[in-house]
Amino acid sequence: MASTKNKISRPYINMMFNFKCRKMKNFTKIIIIAFIFPLSIKSVAQCLPYYTTNAGWTQSEYYQIIDIDAEKLTGTTLPQHDKTDGTATASTFGTGSFTTPIMTTTDGVTYTETSVKWPVNYYMACIAPTFYNSAYTKVVITGANPSGTASNCTRNDNTIIVSPIWDKKGFIELSRQASEVADTPPSRHGYIEIDNLPQVERIQWSFSATSYKRGVKCDINYNDGNGWQPLRWEASNNNSYATFAEQGYQFEDIIGKGDDATSIISVRWRIWDGDSIHLDETKTDGSTFTTVNSPYAQQQVVRIHQIKIFSGIIPENAPNAINIPSANTMKIYLLSNNICLSEKATVELYNFEGKQIYKGQTDKVDVSKLSKGIYIIRATNSAGLIQNKKIAL
Repeated sequence: MASTKNKISRPYINMMFNFKCRKMKNFTKIIIIAFIFPLSIKSVAQCLPYYTTNAGWTQSEYYQIIDIDAEKLTGTTLPQHDKTDGTATASTFGTGSFTTPIMTTTDGVTYTETSVKWPVNYYMACIAPTFYNSAYTKVVITGANPSGTASNCTRNDNTIIVSPIWDKKGFIELSRQASEVADTPPSRHGYIEIDNLPQVERIQWSFSATSYKRGVKCDINYNDGNGWQPLRWEASNNNSYATFAEQGYQFEDIIGKGDDATSIISVRWRIWDGDSIHLDETKTDGSTFTTVNSPYAQQQVVRIHQIKIFSGIIPENAPNAINIPSANTMKIYLLSNNICLSEKATVELYNFEGKQIYKGQTDKVDVSKLSKGIYIIRATNSAGLIQNKKIAL
C-alpha cells in the first residue's frame, strides 16, 4: 500500500493477530458536535413523541476504513435475491463470508481501496443490488401506497420524515424465516458480522424493511469477556420506534475508541426478534410494549443498505476470517417422511452401496417411497460449505 505522507507506521499487537497500522496525527482529531437537521415542515413530534430521528450521518475526522455499499456487491459475494419487485421477501439465502477493501486517504477527503481485504461474515443472507427500499418501489415505480397510510404520522412516502436513503439502490436482506421445526434450534434468522475492528470511532449504517414499524438489532462485542451487548435496538410493532422503516433510516453510533490503541470490537446486524430493553415501555396509544424474545419464530424483514466504519488507524493487514458459520450450522434431520435441511442446498442422496438416488437444489427430500436402511446425504450450500450425514430410515 502506498505510504501516506506524515503518517507514522508502527506495529499494533493484539492477542488474536497483528496489525500494522497508520496512526492518525493528534492535531487532526477533533470532537464532532452532532446536530439534527430540520426534517420536515410538518410537526412529527405531535404524533410520535419518541419517534426515531432520520437526520442522517455527521462528518468524522477519523479514517473511514470500511465502506460496504450493497449496490456495488455482486452475485459472487452473496447469493442474489430471488424476487423481482423490490418489495417481496426472498426465499433463498446463503451462509459464508466475503471481503471488503480497507480504504486509505492522503488528504482525509478522497479515499481509495488498498489491497487489504477485511472479512465480513454472514448467515442466511442475500443481496439485491438493483432494488430500492420497499416504499420507494411502491410510490415511484409501481404507484402503490406505502405502509402506514392510515395516519398522517406514519406515512412512508418520504413526506412526513425525509429518508436519506429514499432513492438509494441496493440492500443485503437478512432471513426472517422461522426455524424448520417449530420453536426448535437452529434459528434461521439472518445476520451480518464484522469482527476484530481496531480503534473504532463511529459506525454509520442504513436499514429498511417492507412495512412500517419494523425493527432491527445492532450488537457490539468489545472483546472484554462480556460477549455481545446491544448497541442499537429499534423495536418492531411500536409507534415510538422505527415507524418509517419501509422508507429507510440512517443510523450513526459513536463508539469513541478512536484513540484507544488496545481497543478491538466486533459488530453485527440482525433480525429484530423481540427484546427486553423496550419491555413495558409505554406506547403512544397508552399500552405497554411486551413482545419478548422469540428467536425461532418468523419475524420481520431487515435490509442493510450501507455500512461505514471509522477508525483512528488504517490497518495494513487483516485478520483471518474467524467466526464464519461452519458447515455444522447447516442442520440435516429426518422429519416424518422427509429429510429436511435448515437452508437450501445442493443435495445428493446415496444408498449404503454408494448409488446416487437423488440430486437437486432443495431444503427437503421426500423419502416416503424409499426402502428401509441407511442412506448418506451430502449437502453443499451456496457458500460452498459441505455437510455429510447418515440417515436411517
